[in-house]
This record gives sequence, structure tokens and C-alpha cells, in this order.
Amino acid sequence: IVTLLACIPLYLLSSQEYSLTTANLPLFALSLFVILLISSFWAAQGSAFSGYDYDENESHSPREQGSVKWFNASKGFGFITRDSGDDVFVHFRSIRGEGHRVLHDGQRVEFEVSEGDKGLKADDVAVAG
Repeated sequence: IVTLLACIPLYLLSSQEYSLTTANLPLFALSLFVILLISSFWAAQGSAFSGYDYDENESHSPREQGSVKWFNASKGFGFITRDSGDDVFVHFRSIRGEGHRVLHDGQRVEFEVSEGDKGLKADDVAVAG
């Protein structure tokens, strides 16, 4: 609301009824100052909450460990045997890294488990180390 109120003098000054003169220059300057102040406040608030910075040590769900049962690099998927039991599906897009991401049979990994379209799947897969 304050932003809208600060814009009213600018709107009036830009309309044909008003012209920028030395008499209304302080009002124009004050309006610009308030708008800049409010926009910088909102920009700072937005940058603080707009994105999520990835932190390898931070986790939203418990990470599990397991071994790669098999992984078909040409098809880009495979299965991981969880230390806690059942196998979970893994897709190459769920593996941390850039470019061509693959896993090797027997490799130790850590990951998060979520429900996929066809059952459990591994997310945010990283080589255990």
C-alpha cells in the first residue's frame, strides 16, 4: 500500500495536468526515494527466500546407504540395494554431478528415498565416502 501511495505523486507528475517544476520537485524526489527504498527492501527479502542454496551437509529426509545392484549406463537407470532392505530404482538424473552420470555395480552410495510412479526410488544419490 505504501508503494502505491508513493506512486500517486509520480502518476500525477507524469500526467498532462502536472508538469515538473521547481515547486513540485521535492514531492517528486520524495516519491522516488520511497519507491527505491521499498523496492530495495523487497529485493532483499526476495533474495533471502527465493532460492535454495544446496548444502551437502543439510538434508530434509534421512539419508540411507546401500550398494549398486546394477546400473545400465546406456539406458541411464538401475537399482540400489538398501542396507535396510528392499531395492530402490535409480535414474541417472538422480545422481549428483554434471554430464554423463553413472554408477558401478557394487559401488557404495548414499541417497534419499521417495515414492515414485512405480515404487520407491533413490534421489540425490552420491558416492559414499
